[in-house]
Amino acid sequence: MGTTTGPRVLVVVSAADRIPLREGRSELTGTYLGELVEPTDAMREAGFELAFATPGARIPTIDGTSCSLMYFAGSRKKRDAALSSYRELLELGLATPAKLEEMAHDTQRLDGFDAMFVPGGHAPLVDLLHRDAFADDSLNDDFGALVRYFHDAKRPTGLICHAPAALAAAPTIEGRWTYDGYRMTCFKTGVDTMLSTVPLARRFKGHLKDDPTELLKSRGAKVEQTILPMGSKVVEDRELITGQDPYSAKAFGAAFVSKLRS
Repeated sequence: MGTTTGPRVLVVVSAADRIPLREGRSELTGTYLGELVEPTDAMREAGFELAFATPGARIPTIDGTSCSLMYFAGSRKKRDAALSSYRELLELGLATPAKLEEMAHDTQRLDGFDAMFVPGGHAPLVDLLHRDAFADDSLNDDFGALVRYFHDAKRPTGLICHAPAALAAAPTIEGRWTYDGYRMTCFKTGVDTMLSTVPLARRFKGHLKDDPTELLKSRGAKVEQTILPMGSKVVEDRELITGQDPYSAKAFGAAFVSKLRS
């Protein structure tokens, strides 16, 4: 990997390891391996310096299903390289992250960052969109303050997969949501429905409480997605850059690096 002399990126990662379902039970969850390491591999290769923050300063959990070879073009070598990159991130500070709740209101520390990146998986729906989805539906205004800071500073803000849904926690000021009218993408509703209902694809024995697509549209976002369920899609609008799903991680990483360099 390259030397760390370039831009500084705050990597905000969910610390959730379970997600509540509408039916009352919960399922294992976590951050998606490829969505974390493919973009950060590109950043490190470009010489960017990374720092990490999580809710409660807890070490994130990788979603076990995201280690499936289907997300790495069937290549065990690529999957093992991703796991190696993850171990390197732990050593770089992911194992000792800053506390999101404190970082979000420390403008002096935030001033030192050129951009923010949030990887996906279902976990951000638990403790980034909400303060604690197991407790109630209240939004996480600390995460909202964090994205508002980067928005107001016009600094690149990147989110992928389910993470863009957490933008709904951004504040509404004088009746206008922070990202009102922004073009963006996120995980497709149809795929989450498959994960809850289709026998062969079924991942959850129940339904998620939040639908990223509908949530963002209800706030005023212009959501763009591929026609097919699993396809690479990256959308840039002003300082915001979003990726649709795990299959978008590589293109997202390249676009994020390019955006920061320009």
